[in-house]
Amino acid sequence: MQTWTVAMRNQIEDFLAQFAGAKAVFVPNEGNAGDCLIFASTMDALARASIEVEVADKGADFRNRIVFLGGGGNLVGAYRGMREAIEACRREADRVILLPHTIRANVDLLQSLDHRATIWCRDLRSFQHVRESNPSLDCRLAHDMAFHCDVNQFMSDQSCNRLGPAMLTERLALHRTSLDKISRMPVVRFMRTDREALSSRIQTDLDVSRAFGCVTDAETSRLAGWCFLKTISVAKRVVTDRLHVAIACALLHIDCELVDNSYNKNREIFAHSLRRFDWISFSKSGKAEVPDIPAAKLSLITKAARHTQRFRDRWLSGALQ
Repeated sequence: MQTWTVAMRNQIEDFLAQFAGAKAVFVPNEGNAGDCLIFASTMDALARASIEVEVADKGADFRNRIVFLGGGGNLVGAYRGMREAIEACRREADRVILLPHTIRANVDLLQSLDHRATIWCRDLRSFQHVRESNPSLDCRLAHDMAFHCDVNQFMSDQSCNRLGPAMLTERLALHRTSLDKISRMPVVRFMRTDREALSSRIQTDLDVSRAFGCVTDAETSRLAGWCFLKTISVAKRVVTDRLHVAIACALLHIDCELVDNSYNKNREIFAHSLRRFDWISFSKSGKAEVPDIPAAKLSLITKAARHTQRFRDRWLSGALQ
C-alpha cells in the first residue's frame, strides 16, 4: 500500500476508533459507480474499526442511534439527497457523523446542527464554508473515503471475481466497448455526460461512472465499484472530469489528467488530496489527450496548485490549533 494513502486515512481511522464495538446505522450517499466505490471503501473502513453497521433503508429508525452518513459530493445546491438524509436523523440520533464531503450552500441546515453532529469535509473550501456557517459545529478536514480502499484486496475479492465479470462484460457491451478495446487505446477519455460537465460538447469514450448503475444495496454496490475499478485498471492513460476516476487512477498508479467540473470540486480536491500523486495532474478544461510527457513533468497549473497548497497547509495548521 502506498505511503501517501496510508497517511491520508489517519484522521478518519483515529476518529472511528472511539466507536469500536458499537452498533451504528450507515446511510450511503446516493449516486453512481464512483459513489459505489465510496460505499464499499467505507464499509471496509468501518469493519476495520470493529463497528457493527446496519445499512439504512427508507423509514429507518434513528432514535438514540449512532448514524454515519456516507461521504461524497451531495451536500451542494444542485442535489438534495444528503440534506434530506441529515434532516431525517438530526433530531433523534444520538450522534450524526457526516463522512468527508464537498459542502456548498445549505447554511440553514449547518446552523441547525448541534453538539451531536460531526461534519467531515474533504477539501479546504468546504471546511471554511462550514466553519463560517456554524463556528460552534464540530467540523474536521480529511480526505475522500475512496482512499480507504485497499485496491489489491478489493480487486482480488473472491465474490466480486465470481459475480463481477458477467456484469462487467454486459454493461460495457451496452456502451459498445470492452476491456480489450479500452486496454488498446493510448488515452481513454472517461468524461462525464451529466449536468456537472463543463460542456455538453466534451468528447468521451465512456462515462464509466454511469456504466455500472448506482448505489443500491451493499452487495450490488460493491460489485459496481469493482467493475468501475476493473475498467479503469486496464487503461494506459486517462483524461477525466470524474473525481473518482482520478482517485482510482491515483490508487492504481495510472497516469491521469483531471479536468474541473461545474462547481470546482475537482480543483479543490486535487489541491487538498490528489496533488500528492505525481502521476495525477490537473487541467481547467478538457483536452483531446494527455500530454505525452513523463508524469514527473507537471503542468504549470499543477505546480501552481501545489504551491498554493503549501500556503493553505500553513494557514490550516494555525486554524486548527
